[in-house]
Amino acid sequence: MKTLLLLYMGKCSITVGAGTERVLVNMANEFVNRGYHVIIATNDDAGSVPFFPLDDRVTLITLGLRLVKMPFYIKTKREINRIFHFMSNPFELWRAGLSARKLNTYIRDIKIDCIVGYTQESVQTANLLGMTGIPVIAMMHNAIRNLLGHADAAMLREREKCDVMQVLMPGFVDQAGQYLPHTHIICIPNAVDYVEPSNRADLQSSKDAYTIITVGRLDPVQKRTHILIEAFALLAKQYPHWHVEIYSDTDGDFAYEKRLRQQIADSHLQERVFLEGRTTKVQEKIRKSAIFAFPSAYEGFPLALTEAMASGIPAVGFRSADAVNELIIDGENGVLCDDGAEAFAAGLKKIMDNQSLRAAMGQKAAISMEPYQSSHIWDMWDYLFQKLIHS
Repeated sequence: MKTLLLLYMGKCSITVGAGTERVLVNMANEFVNRGYHVIIATNDDAGSVPFFPLDDRVTLITLGLRLVKMPFYIKTKREINRIFHFMSNPFELWRAGLSARKLNTYIRDIKIDCIVGYTQESVQTANLLGMTGIPVIAMMHNAIRNLLGHADAAMLREREKCDVMQVLMPGFVDQAGQYLPHTHIICIPNAVDYVEPSNRADLQSSKDAYTIITVGRLDPVQKRTHILIEAFALLAKQYPHWHVEIYSDTDGDFAYEKRLRQQIADSHLQERVFLEGRTTKVQEKIRKSAIFAFPSAYEGFPLALTEAMASGIPAVGFRSADAVNELIIDGENGVLCDDGAEAFAAGLKKIMDNQSLRAAMGQKAAISMEPYQSSHIWDMWDYLFQKLIHS
């Protein structure tokens, strides 16, 4: 039996219900079913429960270092580094060293066949484990310009130590190669569950009320929910039978949430725009919707967007947004807009105005997600694992 070690280190947590955590748990569950021994190691505290259901056969190691306090000498090194920038984030590197030493006490008698690092700190931890000859895969769970665009030389060197770097969109391969020209870079997208036609949204039937939905954490820089609210405010009077539902993690930016609530109140949309918080029934909510609104500035491979499209929902996003501009084909399975709330409102209006267009786009959205079906994506991962393990 081959053993995979999945590292999810740093300040992130398996208790969060976001995209990366979902990919982590899905990968662990899938490869346990495929006959692998799978170990997940995180910096979470002992007793932490994953948000997504984790197969009992997966070994979960929690190191209790996520909120570890920074010692004085690391604080000093960090301040010096801010001036001279001679290394990557000293605190993250120090915590990665702690994680590697503590993790080694759990796995020293286990033969690891392949390591997958989900974050930059995970990659640092993998490099510090001292497992010579064990292949390491570095995952990139966001847009390349966001992850590597401001990376220092030390961070890039950590990535270069890995055997393979995985990116999520075809367009990201060349982008990543500009930063890491000597690294083997491959594209394996996220897996999207296939939705049977009978379980997809019904966009053919007329309704008394229509829903624009969005799903994602509340974040003013990347997710930019305020743009959706501003755009809908421009349309609300003209479309009295439409409303907006916003679903998000409870671990979002609470100051931003307060700002959004004030924005809704200032626009007198309290009965039209709803901040719903977290839900465990995302697919049910999506299937009852008519349009998926996605005003992100950039993405890696947005599961919320792709799952909405797989359910037959047309989407509106920005053509400047990484990944979004590869997944949405303007005029075919959704609408791509120029930047800004007015352009986003125009994109929404185009689909709101035309029910037959909504239905046609929704059908094409579902078809466009078929190449990302779970079995195909996990086969790609399985092939990569086998190739690295037996090379």
